[in-house]
Amino acid sequence: MKKEYLILVALILILGAYLLFHKENKNNYVLPKIAKIEITKITGLVIAKKQNPIEFTKKEGTWVVTDKEYPADSSSVENMLDTLNTLKLSALVSEKEDLKRYELDDENAIQVKAINGQKIVFEFTIGKTAPSFNHTFVRLVSDKNIYHANGSFRSNFDKTLEDFRDKKVLEFKEDSINQIFIEKDGISKTIISKEEKKDKEEASITWTSDDGISVDKEMVSNLLSAVSFLKCEKYLSDNTKNKLEKEKPLCKIRLKSKDDMDLTLFKIDTQDNLIGISSMNEHAFELSQFNGKEIVSNIETLLGITKEEKSTN
Repeated sequence: MKKEYLILVALILILGAYLLFHKENKNNYVLPKIAKIEITKITGLVIAKKQNPIEFTKKEGTWVVTDKEYPADSSSVENMLDTLNTLKLSALVSEKEDLKRYELDDENAIQVKAINGQKIVFEFTIGKTAPSFNHTFVRLVSDKNIYHANGSFRSNFDKTLEDFRDKKVLEFKEDSINQIFIEKDGISKTIISKEEKKDKEEASITWTSDDGISVDKEMVSNLLSAVSFLKCEKYLSDNTKNKLEKEKPLCKIRLKSKDDMDLTLFKIDTQDNLIGISSMNEHAFELSQFNGKEIVSNIETLLGITKEEKSTN
């Protein structure tokens, strides 16, 4: 009986030693250290998927995209730079080049290059998000291994050129506007603001049309709110703006502040969405149905265009 206990103890010790050795051996690697990237010194980014690169350049403190220098969406660029700034490897996943499994193959991988001047300061490849959604599979340049990087950040880079463009087509502070000109269906109106103050009360703004008739303040506010931070759904081809400037518009808005701001919308027979041009943007664009209908409805209300009049036009 004593002999059997000794054999059992020996087996337990052998098994424990094996497991300990196996665990130590399994974790016997050193993760590559990613040198701190000075984000403020990055002047360019290249994002490539399926060999179709999208190039970003920092010019005079702002980011533009492609050689046509479209204004880039600032939040999208900031998200990518923040990822580079905080990128940290947390585990070795595979030493085999099983790229397709982790979407690091040519069909799915996203290659990222950070540039300072003419020099690439950092380069890596992004695969799919890990099942935990807390990590992303990555590879470093000149390293065949596949690693976990902290965070779920593939979506910051997995975008089209259209997604990366700044969609803002009109922006102003509502209280800066002192005059509004609107026109639709041959009917036009100029609305002018006036500051009124009674005794010790705070000054209030009233609106009157050019014929001296008072205009509902809420109606004016609704229109200004609809266009004060207007984003488009997508941009049209580069030469469209010049063509549209020669076409008859659906409606027009001119806003006066320190500078004049114009928004002109057009109806295309083959689609429901409205297209437009803005004095604050070099490119013609398409609005969402919601935004287009809201703007037109507010203009019609202020002009007093009824349903019957709309149906005859």
